[in-house]
Amino acid sequence: MRLADYVIAAAVVAGLSATAMAQTPTSTQTPTNQASQVPVVAPTYSAPHENHWVASAFVGTNFGSGRTDTLLDVFGDNSGASLNFGGEAAHLWGGFAGVEGLVDFAPSFSMDNLQFRDSPAINTYMINGISAVPLGSENQFLPYVSGGIGAVQLRSTIFTLATAPVISPAPMPTIEAVTADGSRFGLNIGGGVLGFSGNWGFRGDIRYYKTSVDDNVNVIDTPENILAQQVLSGLAFWKANVGVAFRW
Repeated sequence: MRLADYVIAAAVVAGLSATAMAQTPTSTQTPTNQASQVPVVAPTYSAPHENHWVASAFVGTNFGSGRTDTLLDVFGDNSGASLNFGGEAAHLWGGFAGVEGLVDFAPSFSMDNLQFRDSPAINTYMINGISAVPLGSENQFLPYVSGGIGAVQLRSTIFTLATAPVISPAPMPTIEAVTADGSRFGLNIGGGVLGFSGNWGFRGDIRYYKTSVDDNVNVIDTPENILAQQVLSGLAFWKANVGVAFRW
């Protein structure tokens, strides 16, 4: 009888153990999709076929200047180089074509005219059309061409003759310095490349400028401003620039 009790007890324990094991959750886990856990980061560059802005600041040089001969321009055409700097902003539709505003300043433009006390400042203000070709998987490079119209301004101090009254009947001529200011219609055309890493990058280009030719003298203007207009008439020169760029 005692043996039977032991057998029955062992069977009950074995049954309970099997039931508990069947109810224990398995340690095997369903694999998760690793790719779904990677955060999606928005690109920092301009995607293809999107409208975007580009702005840049640059520094460079003027060279190869030539102009219509003027009084006291004894050395003829001058190809001396001089420093210039400026800025640009453009809007590109679809990343390919758009409009551009371009300004630059040459505070000491190399010019051999004996009537100038100092080398004149030549400033340009242009509105251009621009066309670019985005290259690279992230549009890292944008070769471009642009051209348009605007104004070319000259400002300088020149020497002029003045008369000073003296005791004798005949006045004595003297030399004084006055400010000359003039502007002309101008055009420009050039090309270069924009390169980016994300939003920041560089700009480099070379550009040709040419002013209108007009031999008519504005008789109601001052002599110094008439001289500035004459010096600007037919002025042609090149600019080469390099600088930083930003796009958004």
